[in-house]
Amino acid sequence: MSIKNYELRLSKNADEQSEAFYCYLKSVIEERSKCRQTVIIGFSGGSMPAFLAQQLVRLSDQTIARLRLFPVDERLVSVDHEESNAGTLLRLLPDKLREKVLSIQPDESGLLTAQRFEQQLRMLSPQLDANGWPVFDLLLLGLGPDGHTCSLFPGHPLLKEESVWVAPIDDSPKPPPRRITVTIPLLNAAANLAFIANGASKAAVLKKILVDNDKTYPPCLIRPNRPIQWFLDDEAVKEMAL
Repeated sequence: MSIKNYELRLSKNADEQSEAFYCYLKSVIEERSKCRQTVIIGFSGGSMPAFLAQQLVRLSDQTIARLRLFPVDERLVSVDHEESNAGTLLRLLPDKLREKVLSIQPDESGLLTAQRFEQQLRMLSPQLDANGWPVFDLLLLGLGPDGHTCSLFPGHPLLKEESVWVAPIDDSPKPPPRRITVTIPLLNAAANLAFIANGASKAAVLKKILVDNDKTYPPCLIRPNRPIQWFLDDEAVKEMAL
């Protein structure tokens, strides 16, 4: 089902959604492997690491060999901290996949941490678009009940950042306050981008994003060249007439 520049992939239960997402993940990797030796995938925090881990372990060794993964946002904590997005994914993966995941090296300075992580991303040698933004193969995002994605929050000045790939945030409305996040232009340059959002707590904000196109919310500012894929359950879309 399509709405504007969105492709909605509706599922009645977790198993159905898991299978639909796995098929999508495999197809993107296969497609991007035709033009890229390494397929680079970014992932958000929240429930995403656990959801993604379930799919990654199903991939063949040949497919896994092509992958590199990185967090699209991260808290300024060590990788072994329970609040680390990369750390959460790492703890759920076997060794052959752990070595594929980038993690941050937190510094007292959020700016220095962001700059250092941007350099790590540049070392992956992603394809660049005409404006110098990285064309990452697939970015997997979540959605908070407040409408935030990555560590980009409604009304925050970071939504207007257009000069760097990765930026620090010291006043996140959601704790912990100190984080780093990719920026809107980086998200817009992605070759493929998908959201996973489930549950009744997301229903109201999803209507504002998908139906009302309320640009107060960061997802409405994300406009890659391809339609954004939205993996949603029945509860998440109950306020929309679908």
